[in-house]
Amino acid sequence: MSRKWIVVAAVALCVPAAWWLAQRMGSRIVTVTPPTEGISQTLASERAANISSVRYALSLSIPIERDKPVRGTVAIRLVLSDRAPLIVDFAQPAEKLSSIRANGQAVALRSEHGHLIVPAESLKQGENIVEIAFTAGDEALNRNDEFLYSLFVPARASQAFPCFDQPDIKGSLSLTLEIPAGWRAVSNAPEIGRVAAGDRATVRFGETAALPTYLFGFAAGKFSVERGERSGRAFHMYHRETDADKVAANREMIFDLHQQAVDWLETYTDRKYPFQKLDFVLLPAFQFGGMEHAGAIFYNAPYLFLDKTATQNQHLSRANLIAHETAHMWFGDLVTMKWFDDVWLKEVFANFLAAKIVNPTFPNIDHELRFFLQHYPPAYDVDRTAGANPIRQTLDNLKDAGSLYGPIIYQKAPIVMRQLERMLGPDELRDGLREYLTRFAFANATWTELIEILDRRTGEDLGALSLDRVVADLTAELAARSATLTVGRS
Repeated sequence: MSRKWIVVAAVALCVPAAWWLAQRMGSRIVTVTPPTEGISQTLASERAANISSVRYALSLSIPIERDKPVRGTVAIRLVLSDRAPLIVDFAQPAEKLSSIRANGQAVALRSEHGHLIVPAESLKQGENIVEIAFTAGDEALNRNDEFLYSLFVPARASQAFPCFDQPDIKGSLSLTLEIPAGWRAVSNAPEIGRVAAGDRATVRFGETAALPTYLFGFAAGKFSVERGERSGRAFHMYHRETDADKVAANREMIFDLHQQAVDWLETYTDRKYPFQKLDFVLLPAFQFGGMEHAGAIFYNAPYLFLDKTATQNQHLSRANLIAHETAHMWFGDLVTMKWFDDVWLKEVFANFLAAKIVNPTFPNIDHELRFFLQHYPPAYDVDRTAGANPIRQTLDNLKDAGSLYGPIIYQKAPIVMRQLERMLGPDELRDGLREYLTRFAFANATWTELIEILDRRTGEDLGALSLDRVVADLTAELAARSATLTVGRS
């Protein structure tokens, strides 16, 4: 053995294999940062540089009894640029792991701070497959006696199954669910097979496009299904509403509003709807107004199933919510922010474009006034306090991503985009966004990359202007508008 290999062997023996690994091309030592709780930006950056072509084959067995565990297996295919220890996110205790195999060989179970460590000696440069048997955590599965649904945003997929739970490692997912025979199931991709055996049924879904883990989603349970078709597109609406009259009174408008949003967005972006289908699931007591799972939007049911006495504002809010979530199919799902410090980037497009989409449906509304009232006062209420924060905030760890959401993201950010539209002009902004979607389709982008595209379309130096300058201009306008509104009310 040469002196070089003696040194490499000594290092491998003396340093824990979780943090160091042997070699690339037989010579270079490759290191990885030890995992900590959550998903640090350092870990995420290292993985994104080394991992590509990810494909998940996930199988889950869901018992009818809510107190019994959901068991599963996942096969992760991926390409590694460097041979190094592989850190897979699984935010569950070690006892919920049953087995790990890497490239056909058993691997010793090792779990640290909510991560699995696959040693480098079990891996290779190029294509690898890691197979894991596990018991899923219930935290992100929202289990009820008659149904369940996943909710993985912002980084909670790893509470349910082993994965790379960061937005800039996109992967395709093939899902198989074993469920009670009387249940229905829906996920991102179309159902491609269902086999019943006694009181159980196995449902297989096709493979998704490349998605970040927070946009994977599924629901299973005792759902009713409404079917509709608009412009040759089939819609399926899963729900648990028992009032047949309420369903009948709302069903056609819900389908209409989705198709109107799709039509508008296809025209504006010059890009067809990017996923295989567009279904929606209306859930009682859902945590948010909606969640933009690609191809399977989840909604809070009362926001869409309106009563006969619903006000015009409620009808307008429903249309806005549907437009918002549909806009995410392009802005957020097709092109995803690289890290959650740019989460505002997807939300700004959803709110900004939703305001445009609903205008033709409500021609008697003063939409300029509505945009002002919907965004300026709540944004300014926060922005003028000591607790105000920048639109784009530093985020060191995805476990803290939930703290980024609020009026600054949802109300102030659309005003920033309105400022950009005024600076560039509506057509130039639209054309810039078309280029943005084309360049980064099924990938990730940052605010800086968007500004570089828009900068070429204006005499303004947007690169030097930056978000800070736009926000400064916005704040001055916001203050002036707020003062005018206050005077008008006095």
